[in-house]
Order: sequence, then structure tokens, then C-alpha cells
Amino acid sequence: MKKTQLLALLLLLGASMLFAQPDSPLSLEDFLQKNNLATQSTPDGLHYLLSKKGNGKAPAQGDYVLLRYRAMLLDSTVFDQSEEGNPLVFQVGNHEVIKGLDLGVQLLKKGGSATLYLPPSLGYQQYGAQGVPPDAALIYEVELLDVMDFDQYDHYMRELEERERTAYEQHRKEQFQQDLEAIEAYAAAHGLIVRRTNSGLSYAITKQGKGAAPKPGTPVKVAYEGFLTDDTVFDQSEKYEFTLGAAKVIEGWEEGLLYFNPGSEGWLLVPSKLAYGPISVGKVPANSVLIFKVKMLKN
Repeated sequence: MKKTQLLALLLLLGASMLFAQPDSPLSLEDFLQKNNLATQSTPDGLHYLLSKKGNGKAPAQGDYVLLRYRAMLLDSTVFDQSEEGNPLVFQVGNHEVIKGLDLGVQLLKKGGSATLYLPPSLGYQQYGAQGVPPDAALIYEVELLDVMDFDQYDHYMRELEERERTAYEQHRKEQFQQDLEAIEAYAAAHGLIVRRTNSGLSYAITKQGKGAAPKPGTPVKVAYEGFLTDDTVFDQSEKYEFTLGAAKVIEGWEEGLLYFNPGSEGWLLVPSKLAYGPISVGKVPANSVLIFKVKMLKN
């Protein structure tokens, strides 16, 4: 091929790429037509299909609703949904949810369910959201579980808070028991003879120092290595200085170092509630038992 012909071909390809338009996303109207969905609609552009009418109260402005839902893009990608046993609660007309969901729930009665088809103007508009592109039409499958006035809502939230508190306390107890078992197993596997305090902290003094043990408010210097229960090192220092009781270290250290006088060496085996609890910090996963080999340095 001659250079002039090749150049002309390249220019032609470049022009076609320049003026080619990307495929536009499917509009809500095209989607409904393509799928032969005979929906009802509102003046706002909300389309819906009722699955179950329900026979209770219909929500009005200011009412609180209890809603089970699943939210999808037009390609059926689920980007949000209510958790099992934890429905969505919001006040109708208080701008707590997107406009289409607020309007759609008012089409139902208690016990009713529907599929809502929302144009972008009733969803996240040109802004989008996590998992939702800008100008995306949305599909919501919803079930209206209850309609409440303020007193009923207040009672529901108090009961919910109590259930969550009870579940949290139960989880803490179970986690604490698991931590104690993990500490016992670690001590046995490493030949450590430990003492356990009322808090659940275990410690072992392998070398006695001299002098008085520190008290809260005392500046201390410590050399240490920190391990997970699989012996992975997550932290270490040849000299770390701080003041006991000043909330600069985890609770397991605040308590455990009170047993170490200057020059002493040993171990602290710390349950997660006395360490970082359910929070992941650096190389430490959530709910981790922490093991420390420590030496109390002389001042």
C-alpha cells in the first residue's frame, strides 16, 4: 500500500473514532417497552406494578414506615437492600430517602408490595451514588411492613435499641470466651505459666526485677514485641516511653504493666476487649487476642 493511501486510511479511521458516539444507557421508557411491562404511572414519572395491595393503613405525610426492599439498576445489578430482620425505617415526606422511594411507598397500604421503576429525576439524578452511575434509572422491589405514628415509632425504636444492645452484649460474651480459650491454648503451646486477673488479662513474669512496680501516673520505659496468636509480629520497639494511666496505650497494658517492676521481663496475653476490640488497626485484625513479650526498662 502506498504511503498516501495509508495516510488517507488512518485519517478516515481517526475521524470515525472522533465522531462515533458511545452507546447511551437504556432509558426507563425503553426498558419498560422492551420488557413489555404494563405499569401504572404517576405525574412525577414514577412507574409501578402492584404485587400485593395490602389491607392496612396507607402512609401519609409525617407517618413512619417500616420497609423491606431491594434496589437494582436496569441490568438487575443489586446495589442496595435491607438486611434480613433489619428493615428500613423512615418518615414519609422528610427527605430521608430518594424522592421516588418516598413517593412509591405512599402508593401502598400496610402489607402491600410493589415494584417501582424510577427515572433518574426521582433517584440519584446526575450525581449518582455508590454502585449507581449518574443519570441511572432504578428498580425498587418494596414491601410495606408497617405504618406508624410517632408514639408507635418511638416504641419500635426503643425495642430495636434494646434488641441491638442485648445482641451486642451476647456477642461480647461469646467473643470474650473465645479469647480466653485462645489465650489458654497459646500459653500451653508456648510453655507459659500465667496468672489470670478478673478482667481476663493473663500475664507471666519470667524474670524478676528490682524496686517497686509502677503505679498510675508513673512514667515508664518498655521494650516489647507484639504478636498475634499465630506468632505473627505486628509491632515492636526497643524503648517505648509513656505515662501509665494517661490513656496512651491499650487497657491490657495499663493493667498488665502494674505487675512489672524495673528490670523485670515477661508476657502479657490480652483479650480483644482489653485491646482494640472489634476495630482493625494496622496489622491487627478485628477481635484479635494480642500477645506481648515485654521488658520493663530501668529509668
